[in-house]
Amino acid sequence: MTAETAHVISPSAEEGWRLVGHYLHRLSHELPDQWRLRDHEASQCRERVWSLPTENGQDAQVALWLRLSDTEVSCDDPGCAAREMYLTSDGSGSVPASGPLPAFARRDGFGYLEYRTHPYRDGWACDIDPVSMQWMSTALALYGGYMRINWFDMGGADSMGAGYSLWEVSAHQVREVSHWSMVAGRDGFQEERPTDPAAVPVLPLPPEVEAKLKAAAEARR
Repeated sequence: MTAETAHVISPSAEEGWRLVGHYLHRLSHELPDQWRLRDHEASQCRERVWSLPTENGQDAQVALWLRLSDTEVSCDDPGCAAREMYLTSDGSGSVPASGPLPAFARRDGFGYLEYRTHPYRDGWACDIDPVSMQWMSTALALYGGYMRINWFDMGGADSMGAGYSLWEVSAHQVREVSHWSMVAGRDGFQEERPTDPAAVPVLPLPPEVEAKLKAAAEARR
């Protein structure tokens, strides 16, 4: 991977919706015969992205690297179905209000976002707006990027486990590129390491995230 940069983003549900809307509107102009199919593919990919953090453990910390780009295009076609569907919401219906592409999407590199999720009642809860995360999961399915999941699991009185998985999202598909896990139980430790550590991409971190990790490491010494 070539050297890239990352910056922290904290998108609202409205900003997540606008990322999605402008991407699909641009796609409808670039691929007028295929954009609805791509929208369907991205919806399926979004469901996979949304469910991955809940598949291991009782507590997961998730980091997203969203490969952003300026997807806003001018359009004066009165018959543009995508513009009507994605860029004209006033926020009173089932989706947030439409508007300009968020400013952070016009920067180079990755948008970086962290959240935690854990079981809650009959589902899962996260520590940021879940509606925002649903739209950002859709944005990840469209724009592409990476997702890293660090998980921890108290399997019972006699066992506990921890691990991580790294996933690449590209062309509306999700692919695991690396994982590691260790489970401790009555029979000792069981560890599963990445099959090819050299193939694991080194993803950039925003400066404030690097500083936080460095401070935490120094505090443990």
